[in-house]
Amino acid sequence: MHTLAFVLRSRAVSTSSGRVRQNRIIVQVLPFESGAHAALEGAIKLMNFGNAPPLAYFEGVGMGRLEDDPSTVHYQRHTYDLLSACVLPPQNSLALIESMAQDYAHEERH
Repeated sequence: MHTLAFVLRSRAVSTSSGRVRQNRIIVQVLPFESGAHAALEGAIKLMNFGNAPPLAYFEGVGMGRLEDDPSTVHYQRHTYDLLSACVLPPQNSLALIESMAQDYAHEERH
């Protein structure tokens, strides 16, 4: 949470907000209220190619794996889909981030 507070106090929020509003970046927040989810262990990157089978790169504690096994790729895609179903829409996510940034800025002044 300390890192989030630092980012929210920085100018990065206003710069990022502009890029998000220009559709250069898509930000979606997963609220804490969503609870535990299958991607808590680490990042998931799904890759599709026109002339090769899809790949999944995923991370866990102290490891990262690149897989082309169809069942593993399918599992990671399903995990990503479940996670995507819980995130806030981009505009709501941006509004939440900006609101938190204002709250942190207000707390810093007092």
